Amino acid sequence: MSKRSNRVIALVTGAVVVAGAGVAGFRLFDKPEKAVAADGPDPAQTVEIVRADLSQAKDLNGRLGYGAGQTVKSHAGGTITWLPKVGAALEQGDVLFRVDDKPVVLFYGGTPLFRTIGKPAAPPKTPGTPPPSTPPSAPPAKDKPIEGPDVRVVKENLTVLGFLPKTTTDKLTAATTKAIKEWQKSLDLAATGVIDPATVIVLPGAVRVDSIKVALGDPATADILGVTATDKVVTLPVDADSTQGIMVGAKVKLTLPNGKATTGTIRSVGTDAAAPPSDGNPADGGKKPQVAAMITLDQQAASTGVDSGPVTVTVPGASRKGVLVVPVAALLALREGGYAVQVVNGTTSALVGVKTGMFADGNVEISGAGLQAGQKVVTTS
Repeated sequence: MSKRSNRVIALVTGAVVVAGAGVAGFRLFDKPEKAVAADGPDPAQTVEIVRADLSQAKDLNGRLGYGAGQTVKSHAGGTITWLPKVGAALEQGDVLFRVDDKPVVLFYGGTPLFRTIGKPAAPPKTPGTPPPSTPPSAPPAKDKPIEGPDVRVVKENLTVLGFLPKTTTDKLTAATTKAIKEWQKSLDLAATGVIDPATVIVLPGAVRVDSIKVALGDPATADILGVTATDKVVTLPVDADSTQGIMVGAKVKLTLPNGKATTGTIRSVGTDAAAPPSDGNPADGGKKPQVAAMITLDQQAASTGVDSGPVTVTVPGASRKGVLVVPVAALLALREGGYAVQVVNGTTSALVGVKTGMFADGNVEISGAGLQAGQKVVTTS
């Protein structure tokens, strides 16, 4: 576009507002140079058009930890006689705590034990007991076998622990009863073949002891332990209206508190927005509601030596490679529509119409007739 006296342009005096500002992975511009303005004696600020990469990846602040915890309660009557240490990792078949010196054991599953599992042994016959005077009119009915999801939990755990060959049904069988007895013997318990639901706690998987809520000698009818998952995760709070790129299964880059770089996978994204925690600052009332995303570490070993701390989470976004780039402030909005840049050549300048591409971190991709890297353009800042 040549210099026409009848062409009216409106200079963009601020940054063009764009959605989804991201992060450019390079330093685009040095301090602007002074140049002679084409339309008057006042000097104008100029920058060079550069060829570089643009990315709309976002750097967000997360926190390393073990994720949300839960409380382990006791349903056994008696006295607490043993507790694990904080930080202990407990797996399937391990003892969570002891009541009256009897173990309360961790089983994996999704259904808690809600009844006694097992068939009590028949009481021994007393010698010399006379037979009934009147024989029954019909043979006694056989007891219906116990069955259900809680029975399957018991059988599946006994199978994994090596006491039951395989699990095929939800029914309590003679083989199951035998396996229960063998398991009880391994714990130095009476081999009754019956499991009291108060002696087994069912959780989804292995746990890490995060806190102890009772002391030795306390009654075992309260909250006993605070537990978390055993693997470290990153919790990422995100403004509820800025979740672009935050989706289950997405890969992210992580910079951990120990300085190590690794990757992670977004495991879940909350749907209940809540106000962020306040530190008493009156300005906190203006913060946007947030949802929480949970990120698993692809390499747990990368977090060795640190259990918690701040994490930089880089969420991927669209990118452009090797494009011509200028600051957004170099764009001139034309009255007839579209944009131009004012290209400086010595003591003269000319307006060149441009097509804009990606916007990222205050910079913009441009293309237009005759434009090339190294040319200087006027900018407002």
